[in-house]
Amino acid sequence: MILTAELRGMATAGLLAFGLALVLVSVPSGVPGIELLQSLRFHLAALGVPLAILLVLSGARWRGLLAVVLMLASVGQGAQPILDGMARRDAVTGATLANIKVLSFNVLANREGRAAADFIISQAPDIAVTMETSGIAAYFDDIAEVLPYRFGCTDRQDCDLAIFSRTPLLDPQMVVMYPFQRQRLAFAGTVIDGVPVTIAAVHLSKPYFDEASWMELNRAGRVLSRVEGRLIVAGDFNAAAWSNQMVELSAALDLAPPPFYPATWPVRAGALGVPIDNMFTRSDLLIDTIEAAPNSYGSNHRALLAGISLRAAP
Repeated sequence: MILTAELRGMATAGLLAFGLALVLVSVPSGVPGIELLQSLRFHLAALGVPLAILLVLSGARWRGLLAVVLMLASVGQGAQPILDGMARRDAVTGATLANIKVLSFNVLANREGRAAADFIISQAPDIAVTMETSGIAAYFDDIAEVLPYRFGCTDRQDCDLAIFSRTPLLDPQMVVMYPFQRQRLAFAGTVIDGVPVTIAAVHLSKPYFDEASWMELNRAGRVLSRVEGRLIVAGDFNAAAWSNQMVELSAALDLAPPPFYPATWPVRAGALGVPIDNMFTRSDLLIDTIEAAPNSYGSNHRALLAGISLRAAP
């Protein structure tokens, strides 16, 4: 039987590890891969509840209180950029003039490409952004019946990003991202219901590849800062919107977030997962609704479906 003193000692060791983890996600450290840990900030903070209970039950009430204080401080710090993003949402006012349906999906090179393609077709969006698009490359002709215009994946050997559209794509551009020399940023203009819009698709490398995702995100920020007017940014960022690098990008580009962040990965975690796939807007565009698809269709990500409105100028 574990004695109370031993239980208290183990809980105290857990408190030290808990505090260290929260410090890592809270203090800019330049540690490669830290965005992954920052994306789990609220999951980590939630561990403070059972830890505090265990400390109190083992007789370490002050240490239990410390666990609660650390948890609340981390949650508060993580909530601040979310609140800043919501303030940018609140600045977009006016009556709705037009509606745009956008789908974003890392389809993965999987064996259920037929099902993933059928899902995209069934949603019939105005715009679809896909990552790891080789998984549905065999069904481009079928998708073209609903979304006849496509940019990206002309070479099946280098097929990652693609933008599908119901309306013609104007001046499309593909950007090679360092350090891996991959085509991980694509953008193009289009006109929907008489409204000119630019759509940007992003697929960042996983954050634990040293500084790769930092370099890619900085490059994306520099390129997209030159895009004027209405902008929709969607894709797989491999990091939550409240991670430091994503916060800096959103602020620099004056991007408004969705009303909430649906979890997209890992699929098995469902709503308790992490929102590493995201969508943002700028100017007089606003994401009114957003949801993650209930099925992943063989991918390790769930798709995002968003209803975006064009608002009248105030």
